[in-house]
Amino acid sequence: YRAYVQLDEEMKLVAQFANDWADDLDKMPDEEEGDTLEYRPKEYFDDNFQTKMNEYAFSILEECKYENLTVARFNIQDFDIVIDGRKKATNHGQGYRAFLNTVVALMFRKYLSKYAKYKLGLLIIDTPLLGLDQGVDDAAPESMRTGLFKYFMNHQTEGQLIIIKNLEHIPNLDY
Repeated sequence: YRAYVQLDEEMKLVAQFANDWADDLDKMPDEEEGDTLEYRPKEYFDDNFQTKMNEYAFSILEECKYENLTVARFNIQDFDIVIDGRKKATNHGQGYRAFLNTVVALMFRKYLSKYAKYKLGLLIIDTPLLGLDQGVDDAAPESMRTGLFKYFMNHQTEGQLIIIKNLEHIPNLDY
């Protein structure tokens, strides 16, 4: 009987949430009326965003032992990382792209932990070394793989980080 009463209360709560969401949807303008809302997130970043993201791109890659690093910057138009003047998508294989996608996520994590009104708190990364750990990009050095996991360990104050990874492919470190 207690379980039934508890489930009944939970169902009432779910119904209330559904009603509240339906009310919110009713308040939104119809697209047919031509009143579509334009969301432009770049307008919400302050002037130091580009500078800080450039700094974070270089410092994270440097700490992760990215080979032959000269210049790294954040391309605000593509919202992606550019290394030595080359875009990630056109100049890197699958493993390097996975690695660099992880670096971009870490850049945002660092920026948000320092400057956001509401802190991120949690970042989940799935297979940050996909391709690098399977020999797809045979030029990837072990120092990059190890450097990335050392970075994870050294920057725990920026929030919780969950890595989804096959244990047989992680670097041999003292975790």
